[in-house]
Amino acid sequence: MGAALATGALTVVAVRDRSLESTGPLLSVLGFLVSLAGLLLSTARTGPSPSPGELLDRAAGTLAEAVRAQWQAEWRLRRLQDPEPLAVRWVAASAWLSDLEEAIGWPARDGQRPDLDGQITDIAHVFGRVPSRRLVVLGAPGSGKTVLAVRFTLDLLSRQRTGDPVPVIFQVSTWHPDQQGLRQWLADQLVIGYPTLAADGPSGDVLARELVATGRVLPVLDGLDEMAAPTRSAAVWRLNTELDAGSPLLLTCRSNVYAEVVQNSDVLTSAAVVELQPLGFEEAAEFLVRTARPVRDPAGTRATAWDPILDHVRRHPDTPTSRRLREILSLPLMVAMARAAYGDTGADPSELLCNPRFATPAVLQQHLLEAFVPASFRTSARWDSDDAVHWLRFLARHLEQRGTRDLAWWELPEAQPAPLRLLGPLLGLGILIEAICVARWLSGHGAASTVAAGAGLLGLCVGYAVLSREGIRLRYKALLPLIGVIPLAARIGWVQPLFVSQGEWITRGTGAAYGIGPVLDRLTVGALYGLAVASGLAVVGVTTTPTPSTMPFGWRRRQQRASAQPWRLGRALGQGLSVGLLAGTVLGLGFALAAGSTAAGRAAAFSEDNRWQWLAEGQSPGELFRSAVAFGVTGGLGLGLVAGFSAGLHRWLGVPVDTSRTSSPLDSLRSDRATGLIRGFLVLNSALLSAGLADFVLPQGAGIATAVCLPIGPIALVVSAWGRLLIARLWLCGAGRLPWRLMAFLAEAHERGVLRQAGSVYQFRHARLQEQLASDRTGESA
Repeated sequence: MGAALATGALTVVAVRDRSLESTGPLLSVLGFLVSLAGLLLSTARTGPSPSPGELLDRAAGTLAEAVRAQWQAEWRLRRLQDPEPLAVRWVAASAWLSDLEEAIGWPARDGQRPDLDGQITDIAHVFGRVPSRRLVVLGAPGSGKTVLAVRFTLDLLSRQRTGDPVPVIFQVSTWHPDQQGLRQWLADQLVIGYPTLAADGPSGDVLARELVATGRVLPVLDGLDEMAAPTRSAAVWRLNTELDAGSPLLLTCRSNVYAEVVQNSDVLTSAAVVELQPLGFEEAAEFLVRTARPVRDPAGTRATAWDPILDHVRRHPDTPTSRRLREILSLPLMVAMARAAYGDTGADPSELLCNPRFATPAVLQQHLLEAFVPASFRTSARWDSDDAVHWLRFLARHLEQRGTRDLAWWELPEAQPAPLRLLGPLLGLGILIEAICVARWLSGHGAASTVAAGAGLLGLCVGYAVLSREGIRLRYKALLPLIGVIPLAARIGWVQPLFVSQGEWITRGTGAAYGIGPVLDRLTVGALYGLAVASGLAVVGVTTTPTPSTMPFGWRRRQQRASAQPWRLGRALGQGLSVGLLAGTVLGLGFALAAGSTAAGRAAAFSEDNRWQWLAEGQSPGELFRSAVAFGVTGGLGLGLVAGFSAGLHRWLGVPVDTSRTSSPLDSLRSDRATGLIRGFLVLNSALLSAGLADFVLPQGAGIATAVCLPIGPIALVVSAWGRLLIARLWLCGAGRLPWRLMAFLAEAHERGVLRQAGSVYQFRHARLQEQLASDRTGESA
């Protein structure tokens, strides 16, 4: 902070006096004060610095606390503690689904092998009995695999000791094993779920990657069956080839899907396999009775609406309706849906036996899933249940189309029509600017600014669309700025005055003399200016796909490692300046050669024309070429300096530095909004500051640099993750696909158990619920 204040004071004095000579005494005094403050701060620190291993242990400890808090909250929101979770049981699966006994580490004698059978409260103990510490949990859809994974995670965290790996639940459906390695995917998912793990670790690598590489994370991979069929075998192959010997793992999958994977590829190396069993009817019946609203029967005793239904099934177990109901209630998911649809609402469940449309178990499952959302929102004071169903259908279809379970707020702009997904923020900002220009035009200020703004927006959108495309090589992306700069430079060289007479430039030879009107001139220059701004955005790094960021400031994150800040800032500035100066030099040389050659060629042609006479003040072709080269190079260096400094600041503000807690979706959005606002403001001011400093060394280039880089700050804000969502909501909410108070609605859906939270993203409570909502055709199509 002292260094920043000192730099600001020096800049003010230098700009005021237009000279660096008067800053000498002030520099000495401020330098002494900053050095003294640094010495006192270093002296005040006591105790040895922690080792890299200790720093990672601390990060793992804080990650464990974040994971525990997250899943304990989810356990309560699913009401799994009210009154207690269903007694889901499992047995050892068929031997052919497991690896060889010696690979698992079983004792040679069968009598010495521990029993793997158990129920939900035993999962951590059963996992500990497996010598390889690898376990695959199989079961039917809705049999309780995810609940078991959550229980396993919480049980391990309750006995967590220093050095133990932290169990973290990962949704395997987000993995593309044919494109991404296991460790990289795990690290990326940690950053998504716990964004502050994107901070630099002790070795300078991303902290999430270091935790994974050092074995401080125990992956709990949920839902192998939810992956695309062709990639499941590739996922198992990746797990077998990339997991080190002794690396623990828990994997869940549907029984039939895992059998297909084993037949097509291989088993999970060193893993034992257990299979969840259907829930007993009496266990499900006891749970429904315990959770239903009590009523008074004719005898005056306590009863529930479920009693006659369950009694009928007991007395007539072989009827088709009883068999269907028994089959449905053997799945814990369906028991939970039945509780919400009938036990919580007080509705009469007798229709499950009497209604003829429930002729098959599949139709009965659909009915319970469809009734779940209206039942969950029946008491909401803010949202109508029909509207909630409509909005959740749209979100479910959006996720199904993207092939993911993660409902990330920063990916919702992808639900817009294709032209708006990329250019929506720029078009929104451009329409606002164009409206201001039209208002000026109507007030009598001329149409020049309106034409120039429209052309600039067109050039900006074209450049941004090309530079933001993924998969294009860097050298090809560099061609677009040159394609825009060379015509602009040639245009300037063509209209550059060649003679001086009586202190005024003779304008003969300008575009107007050759039939280029002012409107076409504005269109050309505006479009090329938009391309130049897009190039500046590419240098700063704004054209990449935005992800949420957090503010690395002490008032937002108290447990940050402040000692790492100067090093991080220095590295970010170094990277930004290297890219900026390289790009500026290339653009400057391209501009210089095009403008200089055009001006020199005009001068040479005019000098041979007898109608033209060179005056004493005139410039020769060689002088014009050298002047254009000097202007282009200094302008390019000035642009590179300003853009590079802004790029470094942009990178520095985009990386968090602490691991103190998980980030909820709302926290993530608020942090990204705050970061975007401050980043846009500081990038804007850094452009002014660095342009002011460049004016002392590169006076010809500072003006160009300022003109190109000034729009970067506002544009960086609107194309941030928060800015994109802000613009996307105008379309999505205006069309009725989502509510205007989007985050509040998602938060309430989470509180009511329809959604679950996985770090900074939401997910539907179960894949079957998402699939059912997405397949319901009664709502609007996405």
